[in-house]
Amino acid sequence: MRKPGLRGSVLVIIAFVLMIPPVIDMVNGAVKSKSQCDVGLVMDGDTVKINCPGNSMQSGRIMGYDAPEKNARCVTEFILATRATWALRIMLWRARTIQITQNGKDRYDRHLIVLRVNGKDVGPRLIDRGLARKYNGGRRGSWCT
Repeated sequence: MRKPGLRGSVLVIIAFVLMIPPVIDMVNGAVKSKSQCDVGLVMDGDTVKINCPGNSMQSGRIMGYDAPEKNARCVTEFILATRATWALRIMLWRARTIQITQNGKDRYDRHLIVLRVNGKDVGPRLIDRGLARKYNGGRRGSWCT
């Protein structure tokens, strides 16, 4: 029988490490939620998957700000998107309480939500760090410089 090589072992370790954040997201959201729905997964800096009673996991677009997209048009946007995703994830992991308020749906059928951590909206914290900018609809500017 052939032993798995170093390359195979490294791939298994990488796959395992990539699965850790989503699992923590789900457990964390379920434990800390103070609303009917909880955060099941952080997709990027302004989009999460939410679990609501009686429904499957659904996409939720956080209102009030725009974060860079992971399917970026340039390296700068990709780096900012990764930082925004992790900043939001860490805020949620460190939170004592998480509250989701739904406010309709957008044209992509995502739930529009307000997301609060410890009673405070997450948007201003990401905006202050330069990882998001205010957004109230309309055309969004480029993150590429």
